[in-house]
Amino acid sequence: MSQPAPDQHILQFSTGFDVFLRSRVLPLIQAETVPAVFEPVAYSLTAGGKRLRPFLVYLSAGMPESGPVADPVLFAGAAIECLHTYSLIHDDLPAMDNAALRRGRPSCHRAYSEWAAILAGDALNTLAFELLARGCPESHLGDLVRVLARGGGLAGMIAGQALDLTFEKQSKASVGDSPGGILDEIHNRKTAALIAAACEMGAVLQDRPRTAFAAYGQTLGLLFQVADDLLDVVGDETALGKKTGADAAAGKLTYPGVYGIDRTRARMAELCAQAEQLALALDIDPESRRVFASLPAFVAERAQ
Repeated sequence: MSQPAPDQHILQFSTGFDVFLRSRVLPLIQAETVPAVFEPVAYSLTAGGKRLRPFLVYLSAGMPESGPVADPVLFAGAAIECLHTYSLIHDDLPAMDNAALRRGRPSCHRAYSEWAAILAGDALNTLAFELLARGCPESHLGDLVRVLARGGGLAGMIAGQALDLTFEKQSKASVGDSPGGILDEIHNRKTAALIAAACEMGAVLQDRPRTAFAAYGQTLGLLFQVADDLLDVVGDETALGKKTGADAAAGKLTYPGVYGIDRTRARMAELCAQAEQLALALDIDPESRRVFASLPAFVAERAQ
């Protein structure tokens, strides 16, 4: 019997995860806040997307079936999805990337207002940690909070976003002799740190050694960003749900901009091979390991 492909696993998970968001998370938000906050939060949180980060929490926890073992995994997945969604809302703001579209719909500040988008992002950022406290075992809570805060905070995503904006519209000459090194630092922090946190959080919930999961997630996250940069050049706007060419128009430092298309594809292949090797070292059941090993090619194929 053939094994399900990663996209089938992700689709199956995301269908159940979206039910969890709508039935467990959104009612909690609606009960605690006012419509001016709830509406932009719900608009952004239910906009779809790949749900890769919560899927990685689930995968790192061994893909548990429904029940008491799965519930903390879903709460941890919802926490990281809330934090990720907040980052997208704020990334799209005029002071940041000034994006009109997100996932095929008007970005949050276009659908509502800038102040509503800022507050919705703030709400989702703090809600992430409330969800961990509500749904995850107390014995694991400290580690989960530290991992998520590090990946999405000062050392991770926030630092990466600051570097990204710092080097925006700067010439290659002003960047110095190693723009590739700067690029890797930007995206190891901005993108890969949160994807690594997702892998680590699932391992925390199952008391697994976390170092190998974090290393895999860091490599997969960098691969994801290289593919994303390439898609901004060669991708289809309808399939992506946003305009292509936005990075070049904004003067961002990107892999195709620094290396060209061919060398970017070669970098992607190198990272794909590294992540596949790292998957083999993961302390997890064989089926979950197989999915981990097949995910890098799935991520890379988005940009082929």
